[in-house]
Amino acid sequence: IIASPSEEYKFIIICSPAQSYYGGEVRVKIAEKFSRAADGGFGFTKAAGNYAGQFYPTNLAKEEGFQQVVWTDASTHEYIEEAGTMNIFIRLDNKLITCPTGDRILDGITRKSIIELAKDRGIEVEVRPIKVSELVDGIKNNTLKEMFGSGTAAVINPILGFGYKEERYELPKIENSYASILKQQLLDIQYNKIEDKFGWRYKV
Repeated sequence: IIASPSEEYKFIIICSPAQSYYGGEVRVKIAEKFSRAADGGFGFTKAAGNYAGQFYPTNLAKEEGFQQVVWTDASTHEYIEEAGTMNIFIRLDNKLITCPTGDRILDGITRKSIIELAKDRGIEVEVRPIKVSELVDGIKNNTLKEMFGSGTAAVINPILGFGYKEERYELPKIENSYASILKQQLLDIQYNKIEDKFGWRYKV
């Protein structure tokens, strides 16, 4: 048997309710060796192959007491890219920062929505590469206020701590976090509870 592309395809849409992928408090291991995707690949797509390779390093992280992995770039492992199967956001002081999309990072619709919601609220948003060292320094100088992942099923999932180079770091617990405010607003729009000024809802 030779592996080869199919000659026929069937397009199927499956509609099913889904619960949050990550229950309870989430702490992550920042990858020092493994990467989710490589330059020139298809890490920007919702392809099954992008998920299969995560199982082994994620299981290693779980053995250490973490719930997920924050992936780093394949070249240097100096920059964070995604949190498990989610786009990642960090809050330094009152600025919300997320990584730019590209070959390796999914251009998620929830990510786009959060950026729009934050800007509409007057929150400063910056899209740029994020160094792992910024997270460690942010913990030490108290500028790192929040980390959270965003995705279709989880919507927004706060990250309460991370491990890196045999050290564990805890984020501060704050009231009225960006994560909680933005998640509630996005859910209220999705459930038609508040005005949709962005034109995201469509009558089906």
